[in-house]
Amino acid sequence: MKKHDYLKFLLIILIIIFMTGCGTSNITTPSKPVVNSFTASPLTIASGESSTLAWSVSDATSVSIDQGVGSSLALSSSASVSPTIITTYTLIATNAAGTGTAMVQITVSVITYTVTFDSQGGSAISLQVVPDGGLVTEPTAPTRTGYAFGGWCKESGCTDDWVFNTDTVTSDVILYAKWTPLYALRDTGPAGGLIFYVKEGGYSDGWRYLEAAPATTEWTDKKWDDDGERIGGTETDIGKGQSNTTTIINTQGPRSTYAAQLCNAMVCCGYNDWFFPSKDELKLMYTNLHTEGVGGFADSYYWSSSEYFAYDAWYQYFGDGGQGGSFKGNTYRVRAVRAF
Repeated sequence: MKKHDYLKFLLIILIIIFMTGCGTSNITTPSKPVVNSFTASPLTIASGESSTLAWSVSDATSVSIDQGVGSSLALSSSASVSPTIITTYTLIATNAAGTGTAMVQITVSVITYTVTFDSQGGSAISLQVVPDGGLVTEPTAPTRTGYAFGGWCKESGCTDDWVFNTDTVTSDVILYAKWTPLYALRDTGPAGGLIFYVKEGGYSDGWRYLEAAPATTEWTDKKWDDDGERIGGTETDIGKGQSNTTTIINTQGPRSTYAAQLCNAMVCCGYNDWFFPSKDELKLMYTNLHTEGVGGFADSYYWSSSEYFAYDAWYQYFGDGGQGGSFKGNTYRVRAVRAF
């Protein structure tokens, strides 16, 4: 190749390189989305409160936030959230070049209350810390020499039982142990049954003892009522079985096959003052007699004289001690009670 041709060729190559370089500098590469901000205010909330998520994104074709906040969101907006536990929210911004992400965490503070157990002379029971609206765990029963434990109550006088399955904690609370003296429990009563409750304070309202009728007098398949008619005025407390029975009979009329009237009409060992036991009286029959292996009760369902709702009444299951409501037209066992 001649020198002149060589220089000419070299010049052409340089021109091509120069032109190629200039063209490259004009080509732009798309950039990923930019998350300008992603915040939560406030960052800490109490259970049941809300926080506000706010975000600002540039160069995105789509924006989404997890934990159910949403997809196809605006590039700049806000949303209210109410997590129940500590929750991390992730924002994802997308375009053809890729994604941009950001995260924010909201802390939920749980309100708790202290449940103290006053055993009223019995063995000590450890306190519990329970979240707002939570249930108390029923502790192991305390012991007290000469007394039988009868459950936990809402006040020291033990008129209202604490129901562990349904009663919730909304403030600091003290639960009080209920005790029954043991000198007379499970002794044979005047009517041939077993004494299952001894009332402290003597005969202030005419009676001190509750006696369960003998097992031979028990009915095995009786209805509370046929049509579920609401009686109204029945109560659940110890000592309310007699008044419940009277209230039921006054409303039902002469229907001799129903539980309340069967109990009221019963004559046993020369006594005719029997009645249909209340919910709490029936619970004591389970606790103070059946769990001790006496009384001749079946591991079955027994009606109480306490209404649950209009069409239902409380029952006591002697298999595990549970109580609940059932349709009055169902047939359960019935055991009468007397007070003296």
